[in-house]
Amino acid sequence: MKLFSNFDTNIRKKTVDISVQQYGNGNVLCFEKSLLYWFLKIFLPLIQFTFLDISLIRFFYYIFDYQYLIPIILVVLIVTSPFYIYLVGRYIDYKMDFVIVTPDSLIEYNQTGLFNKKVVTINEKSIKTITVERKGILYSIFNNGNLIFLSEGDETRGDITFFYVHNPEELRNQAAIIMHKD
Repeated sequence: MKLFSNFDTNIRKKTVDISVQQYGNGNVLCFEKSLLYWFLKIFLPLIQFTFLDISLIRFFYYIFDYQYLIPIILVVLIVTSPFYIYLVGRYIDYKMDFVIVTPDSLIEYNQTGLFNKKVVTINEKSIKTITVERKGILYSIFNNGNLIFLSEGDETRGDITFFYVHNPEELRNQAAIIMHKD
């Protein structure tokens, strides 16, 4: 569904389909953020904010002698709405950010909110190393990590780091094979 020119929920499928037509099914790799990202950055904060809202509503309802329930609910929801808006942004990151690896290039799609999208393409010849980085016990327990594509000085920022990738070593190996970096 295309809501705005920068917010197309089908961009991943369209881009992968075009790449598969051009390079063949075995020469295209697409990966996205893992469920660990969803759990840590979206689900747990949502539970915490909901618990906070319920606690605040109960507290103020008690303070006002069990009166004014509807106004209390409205005020609490209005005051805490920026937290929920922040979580919607995190959800958009989770659903819309992805990387496509082809024999010729690496393309990173980074959707930040409804109106901001950044697409970075790095030529395969510019990529010097593909690194896996794991920080912390949760990355190790749930087989997650950061995948870092380091390129020599070009017009981009020099590297693409994709956080919260499931099974990063396997994806690193597949990307290296596709880009002939093995």
